[in-house]
Amino acid sequence: MVLRRLDQYPAFACSTASLLALTFLLWTSGALSPAEVPAYATSRRQIIGMSLMLIAMPSYFVVTTIVVTRRSMSLLELLRSIVPDPRLADDALASIQNVSSRAILIGSVIGLAMGALNFLLYPETLYALLESRTPSIDITISLLQFFLWWIIGVILCHRLAVARSFAHLGEVVSFDIFQLDRLRPLARAGMNDALLIAGAVALSPLQALDAEFRLGNYSFALLVAIPTSLTLLVIPLRPIHQRIVHEKKIRLARIEEAIERTRNDPPQENLAKLEALLSHRDRLHDQPTWPFSTALASRLVFYLVIPPIAWVGAAFVEQLVTQWFGSSS
Repeated sequence: MVLRRLDQYPAFACSTASLLALTFLLWTSGALSPAEVPAYATSRRQIIGMSLMLIAMPSYFVVTTIVVTRRSMSLLELLRSIVPDPRLADDALASIQNVSSRAILIGSVIGLAMGALNFLLYPETLYALLESRTPSIDITISLLQFFLWWIIGVILCHRLAVARSFAHLGEVVSFDIFQLDRLRPLARAGMNDALLIAGAVALSPLQALDAEFRLGNYSFALLVAIPTSLTLLVIPLRPIHQRIVHEKKIRLARIEEAIERTRNDPPQENLAKLEALLSHRDRLHDQPTWPFSTALASRLVFYLVIPPIAWVGAAFVEQLVTQWFGSSS
């Protein structure tokens, strides 16, 4: 089972279809307008918030995965000219376009395991299912939570395969240690995945529609999101970083040897040469070993602060809601 040419799927049409299907499912179950609150919930708005999150999150993953796939393909084309063997670029392109059966299988196992672990961490939800007073709502929300984690598992496994493909390219691309601009697509590849995850985390405050911050709604997701985003960011860059470090060490060693030889020359002959060698050594020392520009680094920092900004916004809305209802009562 392989999903061929993921980039050819119409992103917003697929996302809209997901929104409509999930909205219909949760509406017919009563979760979007609960007449009675499930045992594990404290208010109707809590259930509505959970439902909105379960509608928005899968639809978000559908559209962003397709968009990020297309961006990864564009980044690959920027690297193609410095890849010595065109077949390596073609293999990387195939891994970007297609979700392999292996990624689906492993991602399904991981995703369902994360869904089960999420249930075990919050047993009150499981107990509510066993003695449910709103079975249609409880069963629908539980199944959609598993469905969401399944999607997350498959997407993360696919993006991990894509990150490894970029890493393989980083092992062979030609580069000039003083001109790292052409290597920046490797950095952008990981940053796109970090943005995908940061955007998902930023959607999580939808669960706080009842203006109650519950750490349990975010803790497990953060345990998954933080290490995963860092891993996907570093994997494409690690091989080229190691190659740049190795090249830098070799060049510095050669310069040190040249400096030592020049010191033994007559002063009238070695002054200009020694000055040039020392200047070149200083330039090498200052040369970065990661292909990041200031703009890319700033963008990465911005990606990392997206979730906190979203949570601050949710807390601000909570205060407004509390003041509004407090003043109305």
